[in-house]
Amino acid sequence: MTDPLRHATNRPHPRASRRHMLGACALLAALAGPALAAPDPNGRLREIAALLERDNTQARTILVQEGPGLIAGAPYPTRMQYLRLLRRAHADAGSLPDVHATNEQIIALADAEGDDVNLALASLGRAQTLITNNQPGAGLALLATLGARYGVLGNAEFNAGIETLHGSAYSALGQYDRALGHFLRALEIVRAHPAIWTPREADIRLALARMYINLRDPARAIETLGAIDTRGKPLPPRTAASIPFFEGRALVAQGELAGALDAYARALAIARQHGLSAVEADTLGDIANAYLKARRFADAETAARAALALGRSGDGAVGRQVATANLGFALFGQGREQEGLRHIDAVLAELRGAGALSTMVQILVEKSQALEARGRYREALAATREREALAEQLALNERNKAISALQEQFKARESAARIATLSRDNAVKDTELRHRELLQGLASLGAALALFLCAGVLWLYRKSLRTGRRLTELNDELAYRSAHDPLTGLFNRRSFHDRMRSRTGQPQAHFDAAECFTLLDIDHFKRINDEYGHAVGDAVLVEIGKRLRGAVRESDMVLRWGGEEFLIYSQGVSQVQRPLLVRRILEAIAATPVLLDDGTALQVSVTAGAVSLPFGPEREARLDWEQAIALADRALYKGKEAGRNRGYIVAGLPRPDAAPHEGLRLDLILPHAPA
Repeated sequence: MTDPLRHATNRPHPRASRRHMLGACALLAALAGPALAAPDPNGRLREIAALLERDNTQARTILVQEGPGLIAGAPYPTRMQYLRLLRRAHADAGSLPDVHATNEQIIALADAEGDDVNLALASLGRAQTLITNNQPGAGLALLATLGARYGVLGNAEFNAGIETLHGSAYSALGQYDRALGHFLRALEIVRAHPAIWTPREADIRLALARMYINLRDPARAIETLGAIDTRGKPLPPRTAASIPFFEGRALVAQGELAGALDAYARALAIARQHGLSAVEADTLGDIANAYLKARRFADAETAARAALALGRSGDGAVGRQVATANLGFALFGQGREQEGLRHIDAVLAELRGAGALSTMVQILVEKSQALEARGRYREALAATREREALAEQLALNERNKAISALQEQFKARESAARIATLSRDNAVKDTELRHRELLQGLASLGAALALFLCAGVLWLYRKSLRTGRRLTELNDELAYRSAHDPLTGLFNRRSFHDRMRSRTGQPQAHFDAAECFTLLDIDHFKRINDEYGHAVGDAVLVEIGKRLRGAVRESDMVLRWGGEEFLIYSQGVSQVQRPLLVRRILEAIAATPVLLDDGTALQVSVTAGAVSLPFGPEREARLDWEQAIALADRALYKGKEAGRNRGYIVAGLPRPDAAPHEGLRLDLILPHAPA
C-alpha cells in the first residue's frame, strides 16, 4: 500500500442494505484489475490504465488534464475508477501530497455512497502514513480497528493490504519474526487472487527485501528480489526501478561495490526514463554513500551534488538531508574539512531539532571516524560522546516505543470490543421495540420471539468465543515477552528458572549422558561499546544470539544470562560430546566477523565455562544447578585470565585434602585455527 493519510474513519460498522451490497459487488468487478472493466462508454479509462503500466508520467499528465471532462456527470463507479487510477499514478510518481489529497477524495466519495469496500481500502492508506511517519504502534492500533470493522467484507485486496501493513509495522518495531508471518500471508492471498490491483506480489517482496537488509541479511534480500514473478506483465516504472535499487543496497552491504554500482545504474536509467525524480534522488544518495565507503571522495561529491539538486526540487526533507551529509563527508575526505563540516553540522542541527536520533547516531559515527582519520582527536572524542549519549536515548526510546505499541494495540482491541457491544445492544433494543408492537396484534409471534432469543444466545456465545480467542492471543503475546529477552529474542533468566523448577528433583540420567550448563561471555565487549557505541554493541548481542541458536540443537535452551553473558542448557550430552559442543560454540562466534552498517568487519569471540550434572563421583553428584552455574562461572573467568577465546570444562572439584592453592580441575578447549 502506498496511500499516506492521517485520520481513522468514524464509521460504526459496514452497511448491509441490499443497495450497498449490490454496489460493493459492482465495485469488486470494477476494481478486479488494471483493465478496469466497469462502465466507461468511451473506453478512455481503460486506455489510460493500460498506459499507466507502461508510462506513468504520460498517464498521470492525461489523468490530470482530462479528469474534469472524464468524470463530469459520470456515474459513481466511473468517478471511483478515475480517482483510484489517479491515486496510483501519484503514488508511482512518488508525489505523497497528491496521493494524500486524492485518497481523501476517495474516502469522501465512498462514504457518501455507502461503499464500504473502497472506504476500507482507502482507510488502509491512513495506517500506512502512521507507519511511514515512524509511528508503527499507532499504525497497528488503527489496523486493529480497521480489521474489526471491515474484515467481515471478505475482500481479498483489503486482506492482502492489511497483512502487508502489519508486516511493515512489525518490521519497523524490529519484531521481524511477526513481520515475516504477515508478509507471507499477504503473498498467499495475492497468489490466490492474481487479479488484485494492490498490493502486487512485487510490492510485498520489495518490503521483504527491505526487512532482510535491515536484518543485515543481504544474501536473503537478493534472493527475495530474484524471486519476483511478474507473470508476464510489465511492472510499473517505480516498482521496476525499486528492484535494482534495493539490490544495490544489498550488494553494498556485502562489500560488492562494482555490482552495486551496476544495479544503481539500472535503477537510475528507469527512474530518468519515466521522470521518477524521487527515486533518482534516493539512488544518487545511495551511490554517494557507496563511494564514501570505497573512499572515492570525488565521485561521492559528484553523486551527492546531483542528489541534492533533485532533493531540493522535490518534497522530501530526508533525501535532502542525506545528500547534504554525504556531500559534507565527500568534501571532508578531499581535505576541504571546514567546508565539509559546515554541511555535516547543518544536517545534525536540523535532525536534532526534528528529534531524528537514529539518523543523528549514524552521521555522528561517520563524523567521529572522519575526524579521527584527520588527527582531530578532541573533536572526534566529542562526536563519539554525543553519539553514545544519543544511542542510549535511542535505545530507551525504542523500548518505550515497543511498550507503547502494545498498549495502543490493546486499547484498539478494547475499542473494537466496545463498538461491537454497542452495536449488539442497539440491535437488541430495536428488536425488543419491534416485538412489542407485533405482540399486540399477533399472539403467534411468541414462538418467533423464542426462536429469535435462541439465535441471539447463539450469537452471543459465538461472540464470546471470538473475544476469548482475542484475549488468549494477547495473553500469549505477554507470556512470550515475559519469557524472552527483548533485544535478542532469546530466553531470559525467568524462563530458565521456571525450567529448572519444573524438573522433578535431581536428574537420574546416566553420568555419560548428563545435563550440560555452558556459560559464555563476549570478549572485550566494553571496548566494543566504547569504540563503536551502544547501538553497535546491541547489534553484536543480536548477532551472537543468532549464531548460538544456529550452533546448538533445537532441544537446547539458549538464553541471555545478563549483559554480554549467555547460557546454554543442554540435556543428554555425553562425556565425549561435551568438548565438541564447547568447541562448536567457540567457532560459531569467532569464525566470521560481525559486519557493521558502515562496512567495518568486527572480529568477535567468546570465552566459555561448562559443567555437567550429575557431576561425577558420589560426593560431587549432589551439586544442584545453581552450584553448577557457579562452577561454570569460575571456569569462564579462568578462561578470561588465560587469554580469552577458549573454554574450560570443569572436570573435578579440589580434593578434600588438597592444598589451599589447588583449585578446580579443568579441561581446556580451544577453537580450531582457521584454514
